[in-house]
Amino acid sequence: MLKELKVDNYVLIQSLRLNPTNGFNIITGETGAGKSILLGALGLILGDRADIKALSNTSTKCIIEGVFSISSLQLKSLFEQHDLDYAEETILRREITPSGKSRAFINDTPVSLQTMKSLGAQLVDIHSQHQNLQLGHTAYLMDWLDTLAGSTDLQRRYKTQFSKLQDERHRLIDLQNKVQEHRNEQDYNEFLMNELTEIDLDALKDEDIETEHKILENAEEIGLALSQATQELESSESSVIEQIRFIGQSLGKLDGGEVLRELHERINSVRYELDDIASELSMLSDKSAPDPERLQELNDIMAKLYNLQTKHKVLDIEGLIEVRESIDQKLSETLDIEHELQNLEASIANLEATCSELASELHTQRLDASSNIVTEVNQDLAYLGLPNAELTIKISESKSLGQYGMSEVEFLFASNKGSTPQPVHIVASGGELSRLMLIMKSLLAQHKLLPTMIFDEIDTGVSGEIALKMGEMMERLSEKMQVMSITHLPQIASKGKTHFYVYKQSDDTSTATFVKELQGSDRVMVLAQMLSGDNPTEGAIANAKELLN
Repeated sequence: MLKELKVDNYVLIQSLRLNPTNGFNIITGETGAGKSILLGALGLILGDRADIKALSNTSTKCIIEGVFSISSLQLKSLFEQHDLDYAEETILRREITPSGKSRAFINDTPVSLQTMKSLGAQLVDIHSQHQNLQLGHTAYLMDWLDTLAGSTDLQRRYKTQFSKLQDERHRLIDLQNKVQEHRNEQDYNEFLMNELTEIDLDALKDEDIETEHKILENAEEIGLALSQATQELESSESSVIEQIRFIGQSLGKLDGGEVLRELHERINSVRYELDDIASELSMLSDKSAPDPERLQELNDIMAKLYNLQTKHKVLDIEGLIEVRESIDQKLSETLDIEHELQNLEASIANLEATCSELASELHTQRLDASSNIVTEVNQDLAYLGLPNAELTIKISESKSLGQYGMSEVEFLFASNKGSTPQPVHIVASGGELSRLMLIMKSLLAQHKLLPTMIFDEIDTGVSGEIALKMGEMMERLSEKMQVMSITHLPQIASKGKTHFYVYKQSDDTSTATFVKELQGSDRVMVLAQMLSGDNPTEGAIANAKELLN
């Protein structure tokens, strides 16, 4: 609840302190005295945007501070979410500098305006005439209905599952597009893969192919040269090897000491090496025989490699292997994505089944509760002077899942007997809407813990006995929560536990707004003035006393 509101240098307010109590608080004052200014100041600490024009004195900053007792509101998780220190007595503060800069604080910690708005929504519910338009909003009506039907937890579970379903459906669309892209490329990638696997790239090396091709291409010339070299080394009588053997035998017969023996060994070593060379030359000579078929095979392989390298813009076989692996990865990804798509479709089917089950249960609970709710609302409408008015909650089941399940809900209203019920926000008058919203808020307070509720002239369009009953209804509501009502009606004002009076004073240079708490004869006099004017009669004063008693 709001324990204290401090306002300094805001519009017509130079300095003001308001200390509402628990229960029912009344705020009255003449038109233009500044009641709306109070709401504007309160709105700033609830997250409304600031305007430099709000400064009363443009040479100093505006400070608005609200002290709230929040121990019963279960807001620790919200404080943790925004990394704020939790305190059972929490202070919200806004500052507006002469330069127009605005700053927001929660328990002296600087916060964003959105953070302040998030917390403010949990602390104060300001109901003004334009909020009657909520009766045309499905979200508001559905939340109200589910709260009274005891379906809040079920609705929360449904929303959680439906949110998951929506996320999965969006992911499905993205994945389907991705799968289609892969499928469009798959035929081409498979064609490229077939081209790249026609040749065993892993068994080939550019150097080996080039070497073998050069040998086969010059086979005759190489074979002739090898044959000649072999002949010179070992085939003729005067072959190099034969001559070396002869020299070795000659030196072997000499007894010339260590030096000649070493030379003999070296010559023998040369002869052995030449034997090996001659043997290898002979083998190469045999292999270098022309092989037109193999040469054509190599030409074909090299042509294919060249075409593939040109096509894929790579320089060698290693580059083609990398291309092949990349294409293979794309083909594998297609299979993986299609498998993921199947799993996602199965997950969506399970979520749809879960949501449908929860939605069906929600729909049943809404139907079961709606008749009793309508009865209560219509009884209260009669109590507030609308005996022939009738609210109807029309609930039908849709074929598809939506944010609130499969229920389509309409609040229909007829103010007179025999009238055709129509959407309430279209046909109900201002006074009827005000009474209906008060009834709905009162019923809501019986089922959930609400923050401080402020009614800004909810009594529009009513008077007399009906105003008195609206006051009694707000008084009952204040037994469960802090209620503040800005009103022009003495019947409602008389029901307040605490009564604040807003007034203006002027001097030669300025006008300022002030607030004072009324007690005793002062309160009687203000009520009497509300009944009969600035100079109340004795009858008005007696009437005011009667209202207070």
